[in-house]
Amino acid sequence: MSMLDIENLSLTIGDTQILRGVELSIAPGEVMGLVGESGSGKSMTALTVMQLLPHAARATGRVTFDGIDILTASEDQMCALRGDDIGMVFQEPMTALNP
Repeated sequence: MSMLDIENLSLTIGDTQILRGVELSIAPGEVMGLVGESGSGKSMTALTVMQLLPHAARATGRVTFDGIDILTASEDQMCALRGDDIGMVFQEPMTALNP
C-alpha cells in the first residue's frame, strides 16, 4: 500500500490551468524527488498535497495520504496531519530551517 497516491490531479486557479493529470505513488520509506524546470508545477503539486492553496484554486482528481482523502479533508484534519505526518521545506530552506 502506498503512503501517498496522486491520481489524475488537475489544478486551476481562476481560468488558468496549473496542473493537468499528475500521477505519482510513494510507498512508506521510499524517497522520491519531484524535479522539473521552473514553472512546471512542482511547488503547486506539493502545496496541493498540503492543502495550502490560494482560495481561488480548484483541485480535481484524487490525493490520498495514508488512506485520508486530502482533497476533501477539513482544515482541522489537515492541521492534525501537517507537522506530525506531513512536512514541507519551502523553497528558501535557509530561512525555513533556523535553529
